[in-house]
Amino acid sequence: MKTLFGIGLIILGLVSLFRYPNLGRDGAETFGAVIGFAIIIDPGILLVRSDNKKKQ
Repeated sequence: MKTLFGIGLIILGLVSLFRYPNLGRDGAETFGAVIGFAIIIDPGILLVRSDNKKKQ
């Protein structure tokens, strides 16, 4: 279940990053978008990793 939720967060982060309209036009705005992307995607990666460790 953790893996499914983690993959969902990763997909949500990727979609939200690529649908951002002003990505790459301004340095500060791009940096903020990447930080927002990291806030969404990091918990997803950690969920997938923790679920894989419990299975072994």
